Amino acid sequence: MKSNVLKKLKGEIRLFGVLLALMLALSLISDRFLTVDNLTNVLWSVCLIGIMATGAIYAPVTGGIDLSVGSMAALAGILANVFLNTLGMNWIAAILLTLMIGALIGWVNGIVTTKFLVPAFIVTMAAKTYLFGLAMLISNGDQITIMEPKPFLAIGVGKLLGIPIPIYIMVFLVIVSHVLLMHTVFGRRAIAVGANEVSAKLTGVNPDRTRIIVYTISGVTATIAGIVMASLTQQAYAMNASGYELDVITAIVVGGTSLMGGNGSVIGALIGAVMVGFINNGLNLLDMPSSFHPIATGLVILVALIMNQG
Repeated sequence: MKSNVLKKLKGEIRLFGVLLALMLALSLISDRFLTVDNLTNVLWSVCLIGIMATGAIYAPVTGGIDLSVGSMAALAGILANVFLNTLGMNWIAAILLTLMIGALIGWVNGIVTTKFLVPAFIVTMAAKTYLFGLAMLISNGDQITIMEPKPFLAIGVGKLLGIPIPIYIMVFLVIVSHVLLMHTVFGRRAIAVGANEVSAKLTGVNPDRTRIIVYTISGVTATIAGIVMASLTQQAYAMNASGYELDVITAIVVGGTSLMGGNGSVIGALIGAVMVGFINNGLNLLDMPSSFHPIATGLVILVALIMNQG
């Protein structure tokens, strides 16, 4: 166990080294990169991916995957608007109710995956589709503008000590998720299930229960990201988080988590999300055509994966 922790730490240090090298290269290429405002904006831009990753990481840790996080986030923003501005609910109650629905959807994903023995890829792909359909149905396919209440909008656009509130939310969830994965019984059970389900059962771990909790957590963090997104953009739209699930998986994998299960790093996933954000930001500062973005991103991701294997 101690050797696994040391190996994980070494991987995170190597990945952080790649991130620093990337920052150095971008700062030499553009004098606009290494500024407080620009770095803050990059962190602001990756907050949604980072928030989703803190919960979505548990699915690959247990040998599964959650492809529904983007659609769940978009639906969460639409539901929050319905509760706030259609039904006139208190903003705290509206957020709590939205989170409960997100948890319920994640729980259903877990139930179908474990009790009906349907592969997580298929279950969450189906969820991605029907959640998008629900979002379109509830919003009538419209792009909804959210201008109130002010406390809700402050979640996305407010600042504390000059730092955007979404960054605080992301950092808080990263800390909580890291502690949960590395320093609790549940985290050890999740890793055990992904590493060897048969051995996990022999030690008294209930794989089904563990996986149900895993997908419930993923539903909650995707919902949090959706609430932050709706507040930040002041809009709710079924296409708002389209494709985010791939960005989340990229951040998780670049961060050293195996899709085969048995290991994971929340800190690594955060570094992976920031790395992808820096790449996109650097290319924008250099006015590179959008067609070059996936090429550069793919190359840096490949280097990070190779360096993270030792």
